[in-house]
Amino acid sequence: MLFNSIEFLLFFPIVCVLYFLLPHRFRYLLLLFAGYVFYAFADPHAVVFLVLTTVITWVGGNLLYNGKKTGFAGLILSIGLLAYLKYVPYLFSLFRNGEISVILPVGISFYTFQSVTYLLDCYRKECESEKNFLKYALFVSFFPTILSGPIARAKNLLKQFDEEHDFDTVRAKEGLCLMLWGYFLKMVISSRLSLLTDLVFGSEDMAGLPVLLAIFAYSFQIYCDFAGYSFIATGCAKIMGFTLPANFRQPYLAVSVADFWRRWHISLSSWFRDYLYIPLGGNRKGTVRKYLNVMIVFLVSGIWHGANVTYLFWGFLHGIYQVTGGCLSSLFHKDQTAQHASGPQKVLRIAGTFLLITFSWVFFRAPSISEAFLILKRFFTGPYLGAIKDGTLFSLGLGVNNLVFVCAALLLLIVTDLLCEKKQCDVSRLLTDVKWPVRWLAYYCIVTMILFSCNLSTQEFLYMQF
Repeated sequence: MLFNSIEFLLFFPIVCVLYFLLPHRFRYLLLLFAGYVFYAFADPHAVVFLVLTTVITWVGGNLLYNGKKTGFAGLILSIGLLAYLKYVPYLFSLFRNGEISVILPVGISFYTFQSVTYLLDCYRKECESEKNFLKYALFVSFFPTILSGPIARAKNLLKQFDEEHDFDTVRAKEGLCLMLWGYFLKMVISSRLSLLTDLVFGSEDMAGLPVLLAIFAYSFQIYCDFAGYSFIATGCAKIMGFTLPANFRQPYLAVSVADFWRRWHISLSSWFRDYLYIPLGGNRKGTVRKYLNVMIVFLVSGIWHGANVTYLFWGFLHGIYQVTGGCLSSLFHKDQTAQHASGPQKVLRIAGTFLLITFSWVFFRAPSISEAFLILKRFFTGPYLGAIKDGTLFSLGLGVNNLVFVCAALLLLIVTDLLCEKKQCDVSRLLTDVKWPVRWLAYYCIVTMILFSCNLSTQEFLYMQF
């Protein structure tokens, strides 16, 4: 079931109403049932893998919490299952020149990593093992997070299922604002930009300015697509009384690549920090070891995204960015975040970081390394003025009207991110704190733009493939 589907627009209000009507002791059972219904709509054949991961990690967590190292078998089995389903078919085709037909269960990377947090938190005694199997199953299958995160920590989310949540109008209004903004990002911006990027990247005849436009468009497409999902997920949870970790915080206003990763897919980057980078030694064992740990983390991050050399190279690029940025900062004795830099210097750093991130997205988007370099070649070798003179620039899968429409939406996104950055708040707080005429004008504009985008509502979210 997609967030941007008619089924979900019926499903979620029903779940909410029943959730607040039921006695507290039965609510987790409703959410568990809802989670499995939601997941079965997305991928009915993958339910067995969800159950298998849940059983393995629940048993392993209880063993580890009680000091039994045999519980690490749960960690090995759950990661092994993910690795087999995600990478063995690719390796088989690579070395055996054949294919194994394995359908990757939707969302398995997200709910596996969420389950692993439970195992490791139990081992570290940072959370108690959950004795109630059904309540733990809800933690793994919580419907707002199961397909694409945010990746919640066991020590934070599990205890919230024991709390009694009454309906709160302020919380519900903030949650609806987050959902509204998420739908705006996905349906109005991302789904339109995908028409442009799919056409240009898929055509060998286009070069020059259209390719440049598509490269920048993909940066905003993937941001709006994934952030849109995260905002809808956190909004859904907030309406019901649950707090999920923030996953995005104006990432394209980052002043360095290190700063970017403190703002982009925060739940995953913090997961790698706490469960991989720090256990490897972090920055406690000297500069060389620190940078080696950084490279390991980003290579693993690339592998996590998929069984393709392009993802590995994308992770390698970000590792190189981080190491280079760290070396330069040490050389010139400057803080990588540079939050207090002067206005022009900060703008230049934001622009430079955005260009580095945008360049790396070419490899993330391309089906192969050779295709990525072909796209870059078409960007450097193609004509530029011709695309304007012959009108090609205004018919890249969008047409003039849609192109103007998405440009206006992007302007609204940029202004909103700048205001959120200035006020250090999220979009729900930004909308609820402004005066009512401005607030209702914003609601009207956003809702109208979403309604004009309903014909694009069936497009899947990009991160569901991971």
